[in-house]
Amino acid sequence: MSQREIVKKTLESALSDAQIEVLDPRGDDRHLEAIVVSPQFVGLSLIKQHQLVMDALKNHFNEGLHALQLKTYTPDAWNARSN
Repeated sequence: MSQREIVKKTLESALSDAQIEVLDPRGDDRHLEAIVVSPQFVGLSLIKQHQLVMDALKNHFNEGLHALQLKTYTPDAWNARSN
């Protein structure tokens, strides 16, 4: 299983109600991008949102993941962005 797939499954477990997309723009399976949309982010600062995601992934940085570009959104913010 690729690091990209592992990261996605880990985030799905940690944020079961989230919409998650994990990309591998460099094609190296070590420098990933994630877009996470979750109602759990409502009322949280951007830093707290990112901490929730990064806390779920902290062990993966010891197992091959080198970098993660992260974008987090509440559902309302995501929907407003799409319009």
